[in-house]
Amino acid sequence: MKRSQTEQRKNPKRLCKRATLKPTEMGMFNNFPEEITQHIFSDYCMPLSSLASLCMTSKAMCDYIRNLAIDSQLVIRPINEWIVTKSCAKIKIRFIEIGMLLRTASSYLNTSEKLKVIESFFYELGETEPDYQGTYHRICEDISLKFAYDCIGLLINRFIINWDDKALKRTFELINRLSRLKERMDKVLLLNEPGSKEAHERDVRQFIQEVFLKKAISPDQRSLWLSLLFEMYPTQHARLLYLLYGPLQTSGGKYNGMIDWTILTQCGNYGHIPCPYSYFKELADIMVLIQSSRLFYWNEHTMTRFFNELTNTPEPWCLENNAKLMFFLGHNWTVIILQAKLKADRIAEFSHMAYHLAQVSSQNSPEAEGSPESLSWFVKVMFEAIQILPAPSRRSHVISEVFKAWRENIQALSEEFDDPLEDDQEDTREDLRVAVINLASITHLLMEMILVNKDSSSCYSSTAFIPRVRHEE
Repeated sequence: MKRSQTEQRKNPKRLCKRATLKPTEMGMFNNFPEEITQHIFSDYCMPLSSLASLCMTSKAMCDYIRNLAIDSQLVIRPINEWIVTKSCAKIKIRFIEIGMLLRTASSYLNTSEKLKVIESFFYELGETEPDYQGTYHRICEDISLKFAYDCIGLLINRFIINWDDKALKRTFELINRLSRLKERMDKVLLLNEPGSKEAHERDVRQFIQEVFLKKAISPDQRSLWLSLLFEMYPTQHARLLYLLYGPLQTSGGKYNGMIDWTILTQCGNYGHIPCPYSYFKELADIMVLIQSSRLFYWNEHTMTRFFNELTNTPEPWCLENNAKLMFFLGHNWTVIILQAKLKADRIAEFSHMAYHLAQVSSQNSPEAEGSPESLSWFVKVMFEAIQILPAPSRRSHVISEVFKAWRENIQALSEEFDDPLEDDQEDTREDLRVAVINLASITHLLMEMILVNKDSSSCYSSTAFIPRVRHEE
């Protein structure tokens, strides 16, 4: 006797069992037309997070969703929406989500198959144009090239999270080939002089920064990208780093993306145009990262040689700009560079560099400008640097040359201030005031160290007042 409908409703397990379709790799979606399935899987009906959960069900589902994620329905349509809504943030979030979805849908693939996913993504965006730019015409017709590179970098770097160095190297080689990066870099580093191809330089800088360096998830990954770039140009390291992190030109008070190759060769006033301190912070940070990375093996000789090459790119920098870069490089770098000048017997250059370092130290100290405390970093650096000279007489000579250079700079500033034809007398007067105050502060520090320190007899030479190394317990 058949059960009544009321009895069937009381037994939900039986109803569920009878309603279950025959299991397949795509489940019930096999019963739908392709157009309906694509519409269901589009974000009109289903968010990307749900698609990522579906990837856990079967290999066939992973393959289907991965191909759908690469397809223009998920990648190109958001760009068209941005053109209408001008919502950059939404587009960036979308590319991040697509990258994470691709990563989930490709979890069972080997490295070679995962690289094919990246290659398919690049081809979906559109092949590079024959011009110098790697213009991906599917997303760059109505938006800026920099923003397009930003989106590409967000997607790729979410896709390659937790890859080992070997896989990352293969990824770099693939992107290098697909984007013709080597060809574009050759034009700006080997075939033309700095600044002669400004648009090419801007394109290369933006691509490398947005796709690789800025999107790196760790300092180690950023070091790896830099090491691979350095391997491509073994004799152009300094110029390459300037290309990637050097100062940019300004137009109407805003950066226009073009690299300024001459600004650091110009001398100005401390804290004023043409070279504000912001020009040097990023350069210094990346140099410290490279020096500390296990991929570069930089020793003291390499650090000094690189610093000299960089500060002569493309022409010798002004000494005050050298001092600004050294200050942001930190204590160890500065001591090594100064000691290299003493080893080479370049006393005059060392002395004038010391003068500029003192001005930079005073202006960037958290203590009050011109106070003795604001020059404590400079004093420590100088005392450690001259320890490389074993003879007290040599140390005394170096210190004398430093104060001689200080006197020459003050005299030059005084003459410049007295010149009625000078246009920037206010800035000159400020530099003169700071130089005199800093000289008085240095004298205060030295006198305090000599007269007040109880252990002065064991810490300083009685003839030259030059400190010896003191080891703290």
